[in-house]
Amino acid sequence: MLFPRSPALAACVALAACKTTVPAEAPDAAPSPQATAEPALLANPPLASTTSGSELDAGHTPEPLRGDQGLPADVPREPSAREGGAREGARDPRGPLGYLLQATIRTGEGPPAPRAPEVNVGAIEAAKRRSEARMSIALSQGRARFLLQSGAFVLPAGTELRSRSDRYGHLLLWPGEDVYRVVEPGSLRALLGERRLDVAPLSPADVSPGGESTRRLNVRTRRVDVSTRAAKAVLEIATVRDAGDGGPLVCRFLLDLMSAPPSIAVCASDEVPLHADLRWTTQGSLSFDATAIDRAADLAPQDMAAPPAGLSFSAAAPPMSPAEVLLQRAELAAFRTAPVDVPTAGAGAVGRSPPEGGLALSNTTDELRMLWVDAVPVAWVGPGERLLLPGLVRGRYAVQWRTVLGDAWDPGGVVTCPGLSEAGAARVPGP
Repeated sequence: MLFPRSPALAACVALAACKTTVPAEAPDAAPSPQATAEPALLANPPLASTTSGSELDAGHTPEPLRGDQGLPADVPREPSAREGGAREGARDPRGPLGYLLQATIRTGEGPPAPRAPEVNVGAIEAAKRRSEARMSIALSQGRARFLLQSGAFVLPAGTELRSRSDRYGHLLLWPGEDVYRVVEPGSLRALLGERRLDVAPLSPADVSPGGESTRRLNVRTRRVDVSTRAAKAVLEIATVRDAGDGGPLVCRFLLDLMSAPPSIAVCASDEVPLHADLRWTTQGSLSFDATAIDRAADLAPQDMAAPPAGLSFSAAAPPMSPAEVLLQRAELAAFRTAPVDVPTAGAGAVGRSPPEGGLALSNTTDELRMLWVDAVPVAWVGPGERLLLPGLVRGRYAVQWRTVLGDAWDPGGVVTCPGLSEAGAARVPGP
């Protein structure tokens, strides 16, 4: 799907080139369904050149990455003031190379645990913190590296997404592999929600400046409202000195989640989004929150390269896995202080007898689903897959099946353990 140049795209390029934003001091300290339409391949134009990334950074209009083509090894460098990438004298050569942003992604709250004396509230709260989806984002001039650290991701910890200002899309670095893959524009929802690289159609976006907003991490922010067919979002954006074009790459990340064109002007150079609240048009929400931002003095150029030297391009799909438990057996067992004898549930819609221990999970839908137990995401199960969730002691638990990004879910309910739980057994239709 080709997107013509628009006035919004021209504004975005102009902002990156002239950098008229008056910067503020950086903070000193830190206080689904993947799309409603069927996935379709974007007809991105072919990459026109085989020049290095440093040559392409000199003010050229970004080009979309293609899933069937790689890039030459990237050699990042600080752009000169003549190229429009930095103001004369704006950066101390002895100073840091960029910023390090710590962030969380949340998709709301699940049904709380039943009220009972054996419910261990402290253990459940500890499990919530343990399963929180956290990422570290390194920003430099024209580069960004998103490192998934832990929590309720379906991608393994250590997965990296690398972005650069002269290309639309991301590069995927899977832990333990010596290859990289291309995440085309429109693929991020499928990747984070399904471990797939399907390209969903992008939709036009309406952007409305909202004026000054709240303070985040001791920095003033401005509000921008963005609306697409997939979601309505509120972004709170801060001016951070010497962040360069790394911050707008975080904006592109958030725009891709809501199927917006990456070319729309939301963040300017030296701006970083610190908060985003996405309300899906189906149901549910997703929030992005920066919990800390600090100057980084140790961003080695090879750690920001996209792609780094030594990795080869792969057009293969990411490694698949049928299901995964996100918490340790002992953590699940701690949800209750003692077992409670309850009537054993009979065979469910899956046509199987309940297990002798734990909770038998079955996903009969055509999309990956996450199971929440007592408001904690505890496991995910691929389409058509099954999994035994061990550790839960005898008793009753509140459960709910959701998409990973929180844009669709089944009604919450109470199950008996040992017992069965099936995704898709009862669905809530979207509005």
